[in-house]
Amino acid sequence: MLDKFIAKHLSEPRGISGRFVSFFMNRQNRRIYEKTVDVLAVEVGESILDIGCGNGYVLQIIAQKQKGSFTGIDISESIITAAQKRNKKYIADGTMQFHCQNLIKMDFADGIFDKAYTINTVYFWESLDSAMSEIKRVLKPGGVFVNTLFSNETLDRFSFTKIGYKRFTREQLTKAGIDAGFDLEIVPILNGFANCYIYRRQG
Repeated sequence: MLDKFIAKHLSEPRGISGRFVSFFMNRQNRRIYEKTVDVLAVEVGESILDIGCGNGYVLQIIAQKQKGSFTGIDISESIITAAQKRNKKYIADGTMQFHCQNLIKMDFADGIFDKAYTINTVYFWESLDSAMSEIKRVLKPGGVFVNTLFSNETLDRFSFTKIGYKRFTREQLTKAGIDAGFDLEIVPILNGFANCYIYRRQG
């Protein structure tokens, strides 16, 4: 029952329970978040998209380090509300915004983001190919998308990941990126506990 509860709220956090799970995962995944932020290497003034932003914890980390324009999307309205409360300061100064949106069909113009990232959400995507095409659409030419996810060996260590988690091979993640029009670099982090798939938009 506990595994089902955790898996449900990691895929689509809702209400008080979703907020609790998000808080717990923020604490557990702090090192993965920090490594992803390092790989993303945000520069002054860049526009950044967080896909599956949860309660806005990682965007807050980035905004504390660098000035820019920050946008978070998530499919859960309640978790977007939590993200807005966490980041009132940045929303007030106009540097951060949050939207309840589905990744497969984002309500953004073409080519408006310098960089995008997601952390441990790919397991729940409706379609890997459709998502990669949509991410490419909203990135500027040469823009970067960092997809951080546990290795399959790491996923197998947890019981809750046996419920509703899709597993992807390196070949599948590589092909989806290339087919969408990205170049790809793979960077293992935390001694292979997770991997950052760094996709750079071609032209």
